[in-house]
Amino acid sequence: MLCCGIKLKRRGNAEKSSNSNKPKDAADEAGDSSAAIADPFVKEMLDAHNRFRAHHQTPALAYSPELTKGAQKWAEEIAARDRLDHDPECQGNMVGENVAMKYSSAHTNFPGTSFVDSWYSEAAEYKFDGTEDQIEHGHFTQVVWKASKEAGFGRAVSKTNKVYVVGRYRPAGNYTGEFTRNVLPPADGKVLRPSADSTKIASTASPRVEPVIGPDDPADLLIETQTVTKTVGAKKIVSITETYRMQDGKTYTKTKETATTTGA
Repeated sequence: MLCCGIKLKRRGNAEKSSNSNKPKDAADEAGDSSAAIADPFVKEMLDAHNRFRAHHQTPALAYSPELTKGAQKWAEEIAARDRLDHDPECQGNMVGENVAMKYSSAHTNFPGTSFVDSWYSEAAEYKFDGTEDQIEHGHFTQVVWKASKEAGFGRAVSKTNKVYVVGRYRPAGNYTGEFTRNVLPPADGKVLRPSADSTKIASTASPRVEPVIGPDDPADLLIETQTVTKTVGAKKIVSITETYRMQDGKTYTKTKETATTTGA
C-alpha cells in the first residue's frame, strides 16, 4: 500500500488546517452516511473499518464522497499502470492513504472486508505499551487512527485481472509522536483475528506481477503487495512487503525499505 500508512511530522498549523475540513460530528454522521452509499463495495470497506474502530474504542469514520472520488481516480490510475504506487499528492493534502493489490486466477470479486482484514491483521504484532511510531504496522494504525474522521474508498481491476484498492482518510493518521493517543487497545484487551478465509487468495496459475523484491524461488507466485511511505525530516522512506505463494500452497513475505532525500 502506498501513500498509505504515511508517517508524518506536524508543521505549523497543519493539524488545525486539516481539521477545518472534517465533519462537525463524524461519529454521529457515520451511520447515516454509510447507509446512503450507493456502491456496495465502498460500504463494505467503511463498515469493516468501523467495526474494527469500535473494537479499539475509537469513533466511527464518516463517509466522504470527495475522498471516495479521489480514491477511485487513483485506483484506476494504478490499475492502468498495473503497478501498486502511492499518490504523491496525498501527503501535501494532509490525506492518509492505504493501498493494496490482490489477484486470483478464479475471480476479481474480493469483498471489501478482505482488504480491510488484511490491513487490520498487522494489529497482531502491534505493541500497545506506549511504543511510538510503529510505522511497520502503518496499515492497521491508519484503519483505527482516532483523529481520522472521514474516509473514502476506490476499486479498479487491471487488464491482467489484478484488483487495486485505495483507502483515503482525513485527517491523515500515522503522525510521528502521536501513535499512543491515536491507536487505542481493544477494550477487552484482545486483538481481533480475521479468519483465514477472509484474507487468503485462492490462486493457481496466473500472469506474473513484476515484483520489486523478488521471490525465493522463481516458481513462487506474487499474490499481494503492500507499501507504506513515511516521512522523517527530509527523508522519504518506502517500505514494500510482498507476499508469495509456494507450489505447496504455503505463503511467505519479504520486506524491503528504501530511503530518499526529498527536495534534493
